[in-house]
This record gives sequence, structure tokens and C-alpha cells, in this order.
Amino acid sequence: MTNLISAAIGNTWYLQFEVDFILWLQSLGGKGSFLYYLMNGISMFGETYLIAATIIVLYFGLDKNVGERVAFTMLTAGMLTPMIKNIVCRTRPFDSVNAIQNFRDVGGYSFPSGHSSASAATYGGLAWQYRSKKYVWLTVIGTALPLLVALSRMYLGAHYFTDVTVGLALGAVCVFGLDLLFKVVPNKYYLYLGALVLGIVGCFYCKTTDFYTGFGAMIGFVFGTLLEEKKVKFKSTNCWWRILLRIVVGAGILIGLYLGLKALTKLMNPNNIETLGYTLRTARYALVIFIALGVYPMLFAPAEKLWKKLGWIKEDDTNVYEQNQ
Repeated sequence: MTNLISAAIGNTWYLQFEVDFILWLQSLGGKGSFLYYLMNGISMFGETYLIAATIIVLYFGLDKNVGERVAFTMLTAGMLTPMIKNIVCRTRPFDSVNAIQNFRDVGGYSFPSGHSSASAATYGGLAWQYRSKKYVWLTVIGTALPLLVALSRMYLGAHYFTDVTVGLALGAVCVFGLDLLFKVVPNKYYLYLGALVLGIVGCFYCKTTDFYTGFGAMIGFVFGTLLEEKKVKFKSTNCWWRILLRIVVGAGILIGLYLGLKALTKLMNPNNIETLGYTLRTARYALVIFIALGVYPMLFAPAEKLWKKLGWIKEDDTNVYEQNQ
């Protein structure tokens, strides 16, 4: 291990084998090679939009309860990861070792890997929720995909081996730990409240935008699911075109809302004041997720009445796989 003194204040530290492994991976194919494009493609499975798409399909279509559970697991990992990053403050491999190439435009700190923790929490959490012989293929995917994402992050020069290992472990702890807590805690909102309190702690020291993105999303999740449970109570469906319609219409509304709020927050903070920027970012993500999970589903009931009136659906097609957890 090098730079032990700088490690104490959170700068550059690594084990030599971590550097050697990254260099070996990058020697198999440089920028523009097949491996380069393959690893960039795999890495995308740990990024926000693909993870969000997975949860949206679950929540709006296949199984609302599973979608909510997986979303909370992912958001918990997504909040814990930057909280740890802002304590350790480890620099990226390509910033620390000149020989390591930067194949992906990333910023912030390196330890632990957010892509690894998010993919483990999402795909691993999904596999755990559907664990059975019938869905053994999902278990294989839920295990293999986070490992491939972790490998891609090292190839891209974004993370060390210890970054992705701890990231995967953190995601797994969230999957199994929260699953256990959901069984022993009498009300899930106790867990949701605990997550909000945890986020408030992070506000006192976190200096990177990824934390405030995660904290804002958690706020929106908690109040959005509360509104849905108390007032909306929409039903999942196994009708493919209704799932597709829910996703497409919702995506259009939310992308427009996100872009509009992003432009508005820039106007509200023209001097790029750091504290104000964090506050506006938290509020933006909280509002988007709140509308996505709690307000937008209010459209489903009147839409269902219209489909029945038009004769497009004959009866309630609630998904037979929906779990009452």
C-alpha cells in the first residue's frame, strides 16, 4: 500500500495489485476497441436511467410491492454510498496513477463504487424478492450482472478492486439487511423514517452532489409511497400495453418535469452558491420522485374506466404474481 499518510486524510491510497489488475484489463483493449464498447455498455446497467427503468417496470406494471421494496433498497444503498465516499475521500484510479487511462467521464470520490452498490441492491434485490426454482434464471442474472458492472468499472479506470468489492458488499447488506428488518419491524414507515434521519446526518458533512441526489430521491420516495398507499392505491397489471402506456406517458411527464425543474433551479442559483445548490438539487429530486410514485398514479383509475368503456379490457387484470408483503 502506498501513501499511508495521505490515506489518513482521504487522498490517494491503493494496493499495488489493484493497479496491476486495472492495467492488465486495459491492456486487453484500449479506447475504441470492442472491449471498450462492451465495458461501457455493461457499466450502463449501474447507472441511474437503467436502474430507474427497471424499478418503473416493476412498480407501475409487474408488482407494485416488489417495486417499492427494491426501490427502497436501492435508494438506501444510493444514500449510504456517497456518505461513505465523503468520509473516505479516495481519489479515482486515473487521478492517482498516470498509467491508468480514464475511459469514462466520472467525477467525485472512488470508495466505494456507487455503480456496484446500486446494481447489487437493484438486481440482487430483485432476484431475492423472486427467489424460487421458477425464477432461477433471475437469480443468475441478479448475481452475474452486478459482478460484470464491477468488472467494467475497474476496466474503465473509475474504481479500484477494493472500491467495487465494498460497493457490492454494501448493496448485498442492504438487500439482506432490509429484508430482515421488513420482517421484524411492525411498520415499514419506521424504516423509511430512519432513512430520512440518516440522510439528515449526511447533510452536515457531504460535499458531493450524488449524496443530495440520493437524499432528495429518498424524500420523494417516502412521501410519494405514503400518498399512494393512503389515497391512490393503484393496482399492478400484467397487460403489456397498459404497462407500456404507463411507462411511456410517465417517462414523458417526468422527463419534462425534471428538465424544467433543472432549468428553474439554475435560474434560482445564478452564482452557483454551493449550499443553495445542494438544497435545490435535493428539492428537485424529491419533487420528481414524489410525483412519479404518488401523484402520477392518480391517472391510472380514470384511465382504467376509459379502457373498460371502450371495451379494451373486460375485467380487472391485476397481476396474479403480485405479492402481499
